[in-house]
Amino acid sequence: MMKYRNLTLAAAVALGAATAQGHEIRLCVFPHSPTRAVDTAVARAVFDHLALPYRVVDLDGTIGNGALPQAKLVKLLANKCDVFAGVPTADDAQHASPLRSSRAYASADFVEFGLPGVAADGTVAVAYRTPAQLIAAEAKVPNFDVENTPAAVIDAVVDHRATRGIAWYPSLLAYQQEHAGTRFTVTPVHSRLSHWDLHFVAAPRQGALLERVSRALGALQRSGRLQRLNAPLAPHRTSWQVGAVATSADAPNPAQRGWKIVRVSATPTAQFAADQVGPGRKVYAAECAKCHGDKMQGRTAPALVGPGFAPSSNSTMTVGGIYQYVTTNMPADKPGLLKPVQYVDVMAFLLRANGYAPSGKPMTAQAAGNDSSQFDSFVK
Repeated sequence: MMKYRNLTLAAAVALGAATAQGHEIRLCVFPHSPTRAVDTAVARAVFDHLALPYRVVDLDGTIGNGALPQAKLVKLLANKCDVFAGVPTADDAQHASPLRSSRAYASADFVEFGLPGVAADGTVAVAYRTPAQLIAAEAKVPNFDVENTPAAVIDAVVDHRATRGIAWYPSLLAYQQEHAGTRFTVTPVHSRLSHWDLHFVAAPRQGALLERVSRALGALQRSGRLQRLNAPLAPHRTSWQVGAVATSADAPNPAQRGWKIVRVSATPTAQFAADQVGPGRKVYAAECAKCHGDKMQGRTAPALVGPGFAPSSNSTMTVGGIYQYVTTNMPADKPGLLKPVQYVDVMAFLLRANGYAPSGKPMTAQAAGNDSSQFDSFVK
């Protein structure tokens, strides 16, 4: 323990010496995130508290509007940033990561939302390959519409193409700021993928800096300043109506409001339909089982299920990569000679066997080949 403390102290002294010589902390934030204002305000308060100079790195054009893959975040923290603010982490995020994070400074949940006065018994809009899609699939929502982007989900509800949607609460706030006349009713969603916390994240070499950031966040929280800074993300926890202002004493009783609480587990989804799995199983039995085994356990060829095939996190394979390999190299005795629909169906069967639930949107050859999402096996 003494050696650890000495190392930590030495790192902190080195950091202090570097800043004393004029080194600015390079701070990165997501340029288009709806939490950007809170992220930058909290960062300003933290570095002012620590008396550390910093500058915000311009990432416009470097990253897009969508999710930032971990590999790219690692690269940015190696080359452009000392610390990255506004990185959301889910409650069930337990996979190994090469990065380190500070204590949380704000929370931002996925919620179910709709327009006031519209009955919540129709189609639910969700964004493709986001926690919203997973929440809907796991909750067995009978009718949900998969949109391409989170923005399209909000548009679907506003345009009455869907009666409800599932979205990240900060996205609703951002939409309302741009459309002053719009109000949403918001319902909490309880799942391991609905609650997200915002952190500062850095590479391990910046561990001393993150320790100081965490201590500063603790001091800001004790003073009440942190709560004031992240207040824009918190109103729904009391009033559950975007744009309303309320205190905890004003919060209505959920039972009296008849709120729908969705409780789900974290089972992943992928783009395929349930009715593609059966035909895919038949193709597998006829063309693949003789080498890979009746239960995908492996025989004269490798297993196609479980951690021996793809780990449950940080897999190096993608859905599109596997599909392209299968369509050009399989079956071994007649590579590439099955019909396109057979390759699509067997890919749907492969996903289902590895623990994925169908999104409900049928897989196509083009979609499968272009799917860059990580392929993990959730089967032990």
